[in-house]
Amino acid sequence: MVVNLNCGTCKINYDFEVGDPSIDENMRLVFEHKPKCPNCGVIDKELLSEIGQSQMTEWHLKDLDFEI
Repeated sequence: MVVNLNCGTCKINYDFEVGDPSIDENMRLVFEHKPKCPNCGVIDKELLSEIGQSQMTEWHLKDLDFEI
């Protein structure tokens, strides 16, 4: 899955193939592949951009059935 991220160091937004996302036992988002900023090269300092937040919300809710 490609997710839009924001670098916590240099603050640029970038798309990254994170593989299969999951939620750990502490309810934290975990990516299969550790994101690496294409601008400054920092690893594991990513933040979800606004677009990324929407993408991950959609991913999280896709398997839930809602009855109205």
